[in-house]
Amino acid sequence: MPSFPSEGGYKELVETTLPLADRDRRRLGMLLSASSVMLLVLVLVGMVVERSAHEPLVRVGQPAPDFTLPSTSGGRVSLVQARHRPVVLVFVPSVRCDVCREQLRVVQAVLPRLQGRGVLVFAISTDTPASQRAAAMELGLTYPLLSEAPTVGRHPVGSAYGVYHYPEEHSGPVDANGIVVIDGAGIVQAVRVQPGRIMTEDEILATVQAALDLPRGDT
Repeated sequence: MPSFPSEGGYKELVETTLPLADRDRRRLGMLLSASSVMLLVLVLVGMVVERSAHEPLVRVGQPAPDFTLPSTSGGRVSLVQARHRPVVLVFVPSVRCDVCREQLRVVQAVLPRLQGRGVLVFAISTDTPASQRAAAMELGLTYPLLSEAPTVGRHPVGSAYGVYHYPEEHSGPVDANGIVVIDGAGIVQAVRVQPGRIMTEDEILATVQAALDLPRGDT
Protein backbone atom coordinates (compact mmCIF):
# COMPACT_ATOMS: atom_id res chain seq x y z
CA MET A 1 0.00 0.00 0.00
CA PRO A 2 1.21 3.54 -0.70
CA SER A 3 2.51 5.38 2.29
CA PHE A 4 1.16 8.83 3.06
CA PRO A 5 3.09 11.44 4.93
CA SER A 6 2.15 11.91 8.52
CA GLU A 7 0.80 15.19 9.82
CA GLY A 8 4.32 16.18 10.67
CA GLY A 9 5.40 15.11 7.21
CA TYR A 10 2.80 17.35 5.59
CA LYS A 11 4.02 20.24 7.67
CA GLU A 12 7.59 19.57 6.66
CA LEU A 13 6.60 19.29 3.00
CA VAL A 14 4.75 22.60 3.09
CA GLU A 15 7.62 24.32 4.85
CA THR A 16 10.11 23.12 2.25
CA THR A 17 7.98 23.93 -0.84
CA LEU A 18 6.32 27.26 0.00
CA PRO A 19 9.56 29.19 0.52
CA LEU A 20 10.64 28.13 -2.95
CA ALA A 21 7.37 29.50 -4.40
CA ASP A 22 7.83 32.70 -2.43
CA ARG A 23 11.37 33.03 -3.74
CA ASP A 24 10.14 32.53 -7.30
CA ARG A 25 7.50 35.19 -6.85
CA ARG A 26 10.02 37.59 -5.36
CA ARG A 27 12.47 36.87 -8.16
CA LEU A 28 9.76 37.46 -10.79
CA GLY A 29 8.75 40.70 -9.09
CA MET A 30 12.35 41.86 -9.03
CA LEU A 31 12.76 41.04 -12.73
CA LEU A 32 9.59 42.95 -13.62
CA SER A 33 10.67 45.93 -11.53
CA ALA A 34 14.13 45.87 -13.10
CA SER A 35 12.60 45.71 -16.60
CA SER A 36 10.34 48.69 -15.87
CA VAL A 37 13.26 50.69 -14.51
CA MET A 38 15.36 49.77 -17.53
CA LEU A 39 12.61 50.87 -19.94
CA LEU A 40 12.21 54.16 -18.09
CA VAL A 41 15.98 54.72 -18.21
CA LEU A 42 16.03 54.06 -21.96
CA VAL A 43 13.20 56.53 -22.55
CA LEU A 44 14.86 59.20 -20.39
CA VAL A 45 18.22 58.63 -22.08
CA GLY A 46 16.54 58.93 -25.47
CA MET A 47 14.91 62.21 -24.46
CA VAL A 48 18.18 63.61 -23.08
CA VAL A 49 20.10 62.60 -26.20
CA GLU A 50 17.45 64.06 -28.47
CA ARG A 51 17.18 67.32 -26.58
CA SER A 52 20.96 67.77 -26.61
CA ALA A 53 21.58 66.62 -30.18
CA HIS A 54 18.63 67.83 -32.26
CA GLU A 55 19.10 70.41 -34.96
CA PRO A 56 18.12 74.04 -34.27
CA LEU A 57 14.96 75.48 -35.77
CA VAL A 58 15.14 75.34 -39.56
CA ARG A 59 15.92 78.67 -41.22
CA VAL A 60 14.53 80.32 -44.30
CA GLY A 61 16.80 79.66 -47.26
CA GLN A 62 18.12 76.26 -46.18
CA PRO A 63 17.18 72.94 -47.82
CA ALA A 64 14.28 71.27 -46.03
CA PRO A 65 15.38 68.05 -44.26
CA ASP A 66 14.03 65.05 -46.15
CA PHE A 67 12.00 62.33 -44.44
CA THR A 68 9.85 59.29 -45.15
CA LEU A 69 6.88 58.66 -42.84
CA PRO A 70 3.74 56.47 -42.87
CA SER A 71 0.63 58.34 -44.01
CA THR A 72 -3.07 58.11 -43.22
CA SER A 73 -3.65 58.15 -46.98
CA GLY A 74 -1.84 54.81 -47.23
CA GLY A 75 1.78 53.88 -47.81
CA ARG A 76 4.63 56.20 -46.93
CA VAL A 77 5.28 59.82 -47.88
CA SER A 78 8.73 61.18 -48.68
CA LEU A 79 9.37 64.89 -48.96
CA VAL A 80 11.54 64.38 -52.02
CA GLN A 81 8.53 62.87 -53.80
CA ALA A 82 6.80 66.25 -53.50
CA ARG A 83 9.63 68.12 -55.25
CA HIS A 84 8.44 70.72 -57.78
CA ARG A 85 5.35 71.37 -55.65
CA PRO A 86 5.15 73.82 -52.72
CA VAL A 87 4.59 72.04 -49.42
CA VAL A 88 3.20 73.16 -46.06
CA LEU A 89 4.21 70.98 -43.12
CA VAL A 90 1.99 71.38 -40.07
CA PHE A 91 3.61 70.09 -36.87
CA VAL A 92 1.40 69.34 -33.86
CA PRO A 93 2.40 67.46 -30.70
CA SER A 94 -0.51 65.00 -30.74
CA VAL A 95 -3.91 64.49 -32.35
CA ARG A 96 -5.22 63.87 -28.84
CA CYS A 97 -4.66 67.34 -27.39
CA ASP A 98 -7.46 69.90 -27.70
CA VAL A 99 -5.27 72.72 -29.04
CA CYS A 100 -3.77 70.40 -31.64
CA ARG A 101 -7.15 69.14 -32.78
CA GLU A 102 -8.42 72.68 -33.20
CA GLN A 103 -5.27 73.57 -35.15
CA LEU A 104 -5.90 70.64 -37.50
CA ARG A 105 -9.48 71.88 -38.01
CA VAL A 106 -8.19 75.35 -38.92
CA VAL A 107 -5.82 73.82 -41.48
CA GLN A 108 -8.76 71.90 -42.95
CA ALA A 109 -10.69 75.16 -43.27
CA VAL A 110 -7.94 76.82 -45.32
CA LEU A 111 -7.11 73.68 -47.30
CA PRO A 112 -9.21 74.50 -50.42
CA ARG A 113 -7.44 77.86 -50.83
CA LEU A 114 -4.02 76.27 -50.42
CA GLN A 115 -4.76 73.39 -52.77
CA GLY A 116 -6.13 75.87 -55.27
CA ARG A 117 -2.58 77.20 -55.59
CA GLY A 118 -1.09 73.73 -55.97
CA VAL A 119 0.17 73.57 -52.37
CA LEU A 120 0.52 70.14 -50.75
CA VAL A 121 -0.37 70.00 -47.05
CA PHE A 122 0.83 67.39 -44.57
CA ALA A 123 0.42 67.30 -40.79
CA ILE A 124 3.02 65.52 -38.66
CA SER A 125 2.43 64.33 -35.10
CA THR A 126 3.97 61.84 -32.68
CA ASP A 127 0.90 59.58 -32.71
CA THR A 128 0.61 56.12 -34.21
CA PRO A 129 -1.03 55.80 -37.66
CA ALA A 130 -4.08 54.16 -36.06
CA SER A 131 -4.60 57.13 -33.71
CA GLN A 132 -4.16 59.54 -36.60
CA ARG A 133 -6.69 57.71 -38.78
CA ALA A 134 -9.24 57.80 -35.97
CA ALA A 135 -8.67 61.53 -35.42
CA ALA A 136 -8.86 62.26 -39.15
CA MET A 137 -12.28 60.60 -39.31
CA GLU A 138 -13.54 62.41 -36.22
CA LEU A 139 -12.32 65.81 -37.43
CA GLY A 140 -13.21 65.34 -41.09
CA LEU A 141 -9.65 65.91 -42.30
CA THR A 142 -8.98 65.34 -45.99
CA TYR A 143 -5.24 66.01 -46.01
CA PRO A 144 -2.70 63.33 -44.98
CA LEU A 145 -1.39 62.99 -41.43
CA LEU A 146 2.14 61.59 -41.16
CA SER A 147 3.13 59.53 -38.15
CA GLU A 148 6.31 60.08 -36.23
CA ALA A 149 5.47 57.74 -33.38
CA PRO A 150 8.44 57.82 -30.99
CA THR A 151 11.02 55.08 -30.68
CA VAL A 152 12.53 55.25 -27.18
CA GLY A 153 11.56 58.91 -26.97
CA ARG A 154 13.07 59.89 -30.31
CA HIS A 155 11.41 62.12 -32.94
CA PRO A 156 13.99 62.47 -35.76
CA VAL A 157 11.85 64.54 -38.14
CA GLY A 158 10.57 67.03 -35.59
CA SER A 159 14.04 67.37 -34.14
CA ALA A 160 15.59 67.84 -37.60
CA TYR A 161 13.19 70.74 -38.18
CA GLY A 162 13.76 72.05 -34.66
CA VAL A 163 10.07 72.33 -33.82
CA TYR A 164 10.15 69.61 -31.13
CA HIS A 165 11.88 70.52 -27.88
CA TYR A 166 11.74 74.16 -28.85
CA PRO A 167 13.24 76.22 -25.98
CA GLU A 168 9.93 77.21 -24.40
CA GLU A 169 7.80 75.40 -21.83
CA HIS A 170 4.81 73.50 -23.14
CA SER A 171 2.61 70.83 -21.59
CA GLY A 172 2.48 68.41 -24.51
CA PRO A 173 4.61 65.35 -25.28
CA VAL A 174 6.71 67.66 -27.45
CA ASP A 175 7.32 71.34 -26.96
CA ALA A 176 5.91 73.23 -29.92
CA ASN A 177 3.52 73.28 -32.83
CA GLY A 178 4.28 75.14 -36.02
CA ILE A 179 4.24 75.31 -39.79
CA VAL A 180 7.07 75.15 -42.30
CA VAL A 181 6.57 76.35 -45.88
CA ILE A 182 8.79 74.73 -48.52
CA ASP A 183 8.97 75.80 -52.17
CA GLY A 184 9.08 73.51 -55.20
CA ALA A 185 12.87 73.42 -55.11
CA GLY A 186 12.84 71.97 -51.58
CA ILE A 187 13.99 75.21 -49.91
CA VAL A 188 12.44 76.46 -46.67
CA GLN A 189 10.64 79.75 -47.30
CA ALA A 190 8.86 80.32 -43.97
CA VAL A 191 8.90 78.98 -40.42
CA ARG A 192 6.33 79.85 -37.79
CA VAL A 193 6.38 78.25 -34.33
CA GLN A 194 3.75 78.99 -31.70
CA PRO A 195 3.91 76.77 -28.60
CA GLY A 196 0.50 76.05 -27.10
CA ARG A 197 -1.43 78.50 -29.31
CA ILE A 198 -3.64 77.98 -32.35
CA MET A 199 -2.63 79.71 -35.57
CA THR A 200 -5.66 81.31 -37.18
CA GLU A 201 -6.74 80.94 -40.79
CA ASP A 202 -5.52 84.44 -41.57
CA GLU A 203 -2.12 83.78 -39.96
CA ILE A 204 -1.62 80.57 -41.91
CA LEU A 205 -2.69 82.12 -45.20
CA ALA A 206 -0.54 85.22 -44.67
CA THR A 207 2.50 83.08 -43.85
CA VAL A 208 2.07 80.88 -46.93
CA GLN A 209 1.23 83.83 -49.16
CA ALA A 210 4.35 85.77 -48.17
CA ALA A 211 6.57 82.69 -48.39
CA LEU A 212 5.47 81.66 -51.87
CA ASP A 213 4.79 85.19 -53.16
CA LEU A 214 1.15 84.42 -53.85
CA PRO A 215 -1.23 87.22 -54.91
CA ARG A 216 -3.48 88.15 -52.00
CA GLY A 217 -6.70 87.60 -53.90
CA ASP A 218 -5.77 84.03 -54.86
CA THR A 219 -5.32 82.62 -51.36
